[in-house]
Amino acid sequence: MAENGPSQAERLPTGVPGLDTLMRGGFIKGGVYMVLGMPGAGKTILGNQVCFHHTSTGGRALYVTLLAETHTRMISNLRSMKFFELSRIPDSLAYLSAYSVLEEGGLDALLELIRKEIKSHRATLLILDGLVAAEEIAPTERDFKKFIHGIQVTTGLMGCTSLLLTTGGGSGLKAEHTMVDGMLILRERTFGVRAVRELTVRKFRGSGHLRGPHSFDISDRGITVFPRLETVVETEVPASSAKERMAFGIKGLDAMLHGGIFVGSTLMLFGTPGSGKTLLGLHFLAEGARKGERGHYFAFYDAPQRVRDQATSVGLALEPLMEKGTLELSFRPPLENLLDELGTQLLHLIREKGIRRLFVDGFEALQRTVVHKPRIARFMAALVNECRSRGVTLLFSVETEFAFGPQLKFPVRGISMITENILFLRCTEVGSELRRFISVLKLRTSEHDPALREFQISRKGLSVGDPISNAQLLMSGLAQISPTQGASRKRRFKLRGK
Repeated sequence: MAENGPSQAERLPTGVPGLDTLMRGGFIKGGVYMVLGMPGAGKTILGNQVCFHHTSTGGRALYVTLLAETHTRMISNLRSMKFFELSRIPDSLAYLSAYSVLEEGGLDALLELIRKEIKSHRATLLILDGLVAAEEIAPTERDFKKFIHGIQVTTGLMGCTSLLLTTGGGSGLKAEHTMVDGMLILRERTFGVRAVRELTVRKFRGSGHLRGPHSFDISDRGITVFPRLETVVETEVPASSAKERMAFGIKGLDAMLHGGIFVGSTLMLFGTPGSGKTLLGLHFLAEGARKGERGHYFAFYDAPQRVRDQATSVGLALEPLMEKGTLELSFRPPLENLLDELGTQLLHLIREKGIRRLFVDGFEALQRTVVHKPRIARFMAALVNECRSRGVTLLFSVETEFAFGPQLKFPVRGISMITENILFLRCTEVGSELRRFISVLKLRTSEHDPALREFQISRKGLSVGDPISNAQLLMSGLAQISPTQGASRKRRFKLRGK
């Protein structure tokens, strides 16, 4: 590298959301990178997206194609993309078709054309789209390696960063893969009827990078990469002696919890359908919002208007808190969501929006986005760790597998890894009545009330009453009247019979 050439610390940001995170800031200036993927994987969109971002920051780009597709058709397809700006063409972004030059003059003629055009356009970014065509026309593998080396020397001396887009021409490691400074692999995998796009930085010289596959999506914004949550969260949790508690604003429940749950801890609301999990979580957010603590309801099943109506039906007014800006509601239907896209949204709330209380309502919907099922435990552990390190108190709701019966099953193994606190809510039959109760299964590092107390939901609001003392086996969902209560009932019946 020449003395005035770019140093290894200098970066060329891609402008592709999430991709620069994987590469710790972008491509290293002057490097040569290979982007591999089957047709339709998104290589051309990626190359153009990087070009338009580069020119928007004052750079100059040259896009060379070795494909039969005309530039008119390519640009026509790109016009719907939000990153596309026609005014950049041809001044700061020039398109050049080199297919005929390659056919007529071979690799040497192509390399000479690239050198001249980089110099003529003063390009600082080169995209060579369709490298597989050059590989196919190369007389020998050695000649193709010489061509790759020629691009490295030419662009390196000119301080031009290069992206070579190719299908790879087959499977397995090739010699040219070892020559470039980095490799990005785009692919699509199918799980049942669902297709998932993944991007992997297989190699990246001179810098650390986030390894493994990361989900990405293609939309009218172009490509958006969603780094795996486990690779981008805080790895160290600062020691804290703070014992501040966060209350629910429900007198009986706060008494059970001896004031509330600790700031920065995680609480699982574990219960049967209709037991009050959502309303309880909303109450927690509203109590914080009234104190000026920003809260966010991250929902999968209920749209914001429906949530407001539900809250109003129990005397919980959310609109004033939302207007004040201390409470937010968001909704994403439980369809084909990407786990790491949801993770990116959660990190944005935690890191950039100053959320202090977060309620993720619908663990089952979150779990269904996972294509590799055991990963959900690692994802949740990473989210919990991030919340803890930022002082965010997290609640998430989990629906029990069975509404009635003695079987209770937690959603993942190693539940202690993802939550410090567990509240259990259930509907059970007591004396021919369906009654709700609430209990504290777990409250780490704190004493708590072990009683099973009645949990009532009415137009007046949520309340936690006295312990249910007239029944046994409540936790099984198949409650029985206690012996003393049963005997007193029999005595009453005999007296009435007389």
